[in-house]
Amino acid sequence: MRVSAEQGAQTAISLASSPDVEGVSGKFFSHKRMATNSSKISYDESIAQRLWQISAELTQLSTDLS
Repeated sequence: MRVSAEQGAQTAISLASSPDVEGVSGKFFSHKRMATNSSKISYDESIAQRLWQISAELTQLSTDLS
């Protein structure tokens, strides 16, 4: 099912502007609601680390997390 860019942005906009999720971190949201789980691969720490490293390199940011 295709959605418009405007429809696709609704969850991000809602999260950025809602005081209801202030302080919430590390959760997965879909269709403006907190999802009970995401895909199994999304919890893989080594993949997350590699994604962070590649993203930092591509954006020329420091990879130092400390």
